[in-house]
Amino acid sequence: MRFAFVLVNDRTPFRQTWCLQCLERIGGSYLREIGTHLPYCDYECYALFREAAAERPERARAAS
Repeated sequence: MRFAFVLVNDRTPFRQTWCLQCLERIGGSYLREIGTHLPYCDYECYALFREAAAERPERARAAS
């Protein structure tokens, strides 16, 4: 699994933005995934979301 993100400090997004994993409002520091520009409030939420996304194709294959 490859992790590619940017840590943004002391800068809030232009529009109100929420963490994709926990749905908390993004504050002054957050992570943004490089390829998709999706926001996460911290590394823990980013890692949890990536782990869950990596497991989804395996579940779909097992069900078919």
